[in-house]
Amino acid sequence: MHKQPPARRFPLKPDTATRVTPEQFLSAFPPATQAVAQHLRRLIKQTLPHCLEAVYPGWRLLGYRVCGEGKSHYFAFLAPKQDHVVLGFEFGVFLSDPGGLLQGGGKQVRQLKIRSMADWRPRKFAAFIREAAALAAMPKAAMARKQFGKRG
Repeated sequence: MHKQPPARRFPLKPDTATRVTPEQFLSAFPPATQAVAQHLRRLIKQTLPHCLEAVYPGWRLLGYRVCGEGKSHYFAFLAPKQDHVVLGFEFGVFLSDPGGLLQGGGKQVRQLKIRSMADWRPRKFAAFIREAAALAAMPKAAMARKQFGKRG
């Protein structure tokens, strides 16, 4: 009997046939969460005007990619919740964070929780966004060296 491989639980890329706009996706959240998310979206687009934004409904987030060398590189996400928005960075463990703002204890991802506009730090957030995009576009060999140096 031939066993089928398990289906992927979450799509890696958004389904273009049933594409949801960021506005439609965010409309399911409270107005305060929507406002924070919209400010973050604008900041990301102002910081990196050519980045790509996509809704990942299975992951319940907006994902951001930068293009380079014929590929796109996933670097950040916005994950709205009922009472805050998470601004996450795929390679956040390598980001410069002397103020200790980033949260997370995993091997790679780090994030910020923005509960309201009182938490708004556009210069710092933009610096994280720029650095995260540069890290994501870095060649794998350079990333491995950076990873080794960070842990060594």
